[in-house]
Amino acid sequence: MKNYKLLTPGPLTTTDTVKEEMLFDHCTWDDDYKKITQQIREELLDLAHVDHEIYTVVLMQGSGTFGVESVLSSVIGENDKLLIAANGAYGERMEDIARHNQLSYTAYHEHYDRMPSAGKIEEYLREDPSITHVAMVHSETTTGLLNPIEEVAEVIKGRGITFIVDAMSSFGGVPIDVKGLGIDFLVSSANKCIQGVPGFGFILAQKDKLMATKGNARSLSLDIYAQWEAMEKG
Repeated sequence: MKNYKLLTPGPLTTTDTVKEEMLFDHCTWDDDYKKITQQIREELLDLAHVDHEIYTVVLMQGSGTFGVESVLSSVIGENDKLLIAANGAYGERMEDIARHNQLSYTAYHEHYDRMPSAGKIEEYLREDPSITHVAMVHSETTTGLLNPIEEVAEVIKGRGITFIVDAMSSFGGVPIDVKGLGIDFLVSSANKCIQGVPGFGFILAQKDKLMATKGNARSLSLDIYAQWEAMEKG
């Protein structure tokens, strides 16, 4: 049993009511399953306090890392360049993803006991006008640091840069002004602060930015545009 638990992303604590719901079998083509999927998407938008006309939700099978990789591998186009701010294992995992997907990127590394500096990020942007996207972890689980996405958002504002935030262990537990901060893609997981069961992650996406990703994906099963399109069709 201990070895089995190592294969699943934690935490695994769920309420009895959630476990009771898991006793029902649903098939992907059943009408009730389709309704449940759409309800989950709508409620995640409500939890984020965003306008349903401006933002949408893409559910992505797998752990939180699947969600992060689906965004990075789908959003960064051939003519784009990504800046990754990393101060822990999960920021560095973004860099691993970028490297494996052969993305054009640069990484700003900070010590594990320090938060990324918005001022340094501004320097990167000023010195390299080719940077089109900035990605960072909000709650870096490696050390528990809550990184300053508000300060970074101020630096990014008005530059036409896409802002990607890994809020895996903070969304639903720490207030995040998604629209106010101009976050274009926020990634989190069912089994973190919203206390669901492991098995899927989700992406809160600004619709216009999501539409622009069509044809970018480097993976078939992690294509967030294709996933969104399929869910929109029911």
